[in-house]
Amino acid sequence: MQSPPPPPGGFPPPPPGGDFPPPPPGGGYPPPPPSGGGYPPPPPLPGGYAPAPVPAYGGQQVRYGGFWIRFVAVFIDGIIVSIPVFILGFILGLATAVASNASGNSNSSGANVATTGVGLLIDLIGLVVSISYFVYFWGRGQTLAMRLFHLRVADATTGQPIGYGRAGLRYVGYFLSAIVCYIGLIWAAFDSRKQGWHDKIASTVVLQE
Repeated sequence: MQSPPPPPGGFPPPPPGGDFPPPPPGGGYPPPPPSGGGYPPPPPLPGGYAPAPVPAYGGQQVRYGGFWIRFVAVFIDGIIVSIPVFILGFILGLATAVASNASGNSNSSGANVATTGVGLLIDLIGLVVSISYFVYFWGRGQTLAMRLFHLRVADATTGQPIGYGRAGLRYVGYFLSAIVCYIGLIWAAFDSRKQGWHDKIASTVVLQE
């Protein structure tokens, strides 16, 4: 029996009887990508800088005290400090006036000198009371007003109380921050860690718990 001629185009003839090879299992399509999209992770952003970590003290992330709540706390602390100074100044002023009237020198230059001296003494006492109050309570962590708002002064690295020496340094920084039109204090409103200049000088932060 003579074999049929090859088909045009030079391709081999199909196998006899239509014996085509079976299709691959699963319909012959490639397997779907794994769940999650199967796409590689995107490349890192240019620059190579990782986001700054949020400090954590004792395994807990912290929240810094805001500018306005700290302002209210300092205002209340100022009232607390001024009360004993006002009482003492009133007593000294009254005693000076009584002594001047008793001596009959109420209109003399001596009375004016005495009044000026009492005023300077009251200012000095007020400064001593203010320094003592803030250094003592900052060193322990909280002033009386800061307790009302759950604020505390802490070491910027460890979150621990700063002690009296650092508290004294912070008070000096507070004074320097205030004499330049309060710019050093307002700085805390824009700083990422709510630090004023006095905080940066003493390496402290104010935390809200």
